[in-house]
Amino acid sequence: MVVLDTSALSGAMRGDSVALAHAQRQKPGQLFLVPAVAAEIQFGIARLPSGSRRARLLMAEYRRWRGILRWLEWGEPACAIFGQQKARLEARGIRIDDLDLVVASIALAHECAVATCNIRHFKRVEGLRVLDWSARVPA
Repeated sequence: MVVLDTSALSGAMRGDSVALAHAQRQKPGQLFLVPAVAAEIQFGIARLPSGSRRARLLMAEYRRWRGILRWLEWGEPACAIFGQQKARLEARGIRIDDLDLVVASIALAHECAVATCNIRHFKRVEGLRVLDWSARVPA
């Protein structure tokens, strides 16, 4: 089971061949979307000129992916993991974006990996399995 972070989902939405190759290697029903990623995608689209061709295309592509991806909520177990992980990182002087930590916490709570094109941030989260969707898929 794999939670897509914003960089992985946006890559797939843009038709990036590497991200799509990684997505195609997953079994049906094994890719997940979480609220923080959906919010960041919606923000990215909302920043575009209203009604622009690019905004329409990206929204259509988001809706297509939303129909494919299963949804995971940010429940109480993920909240507890978020608090523990943030406190651990802060005690070590390590900063991580809160939304990245939300994505990681939901993945940990549901025993999922996180697919990302920005492994540096997610590698800081203890116990999280991180999949690098910026790396070419082996043939």
